[in-house]
Amino acid sequence: MRALLLPLLMAGCAGAAPMPDGGARAPRMAEVAGYTGTFLPTGELAVHRTATPFRMDEGAEAKRAANALCGGKVASGDRDNFIDDFWVFPGGCA
Repeated sequence: MRALLLPLLMAGCAGAAPMPDGGARAPRMAEVAGYTGTFLPTGELAVHRTATPFRMDEGAEAKRAANALCGGKVASGDRDNFIDDFWVFPGGCA
């Protein structure tokens, strides 16, 4: 998953990313005070803190930011994970 996710996260800043089915769909970006969210074409939500990058032990803060980015509730679960400076919520918004 990591090999597929990182190019998509980087593409959120640079434009459309080629998808496995051959199409090119751009990730959608959102911002709330201090955080950026990338809504990936595959449904995941990747959250990044703009000031200081997240650490692995900051999942609760990332979840609060994801809730704000979703405008309500993120679909959080046991598959949430930390990849580099991003907290990734595979379920996206609830």
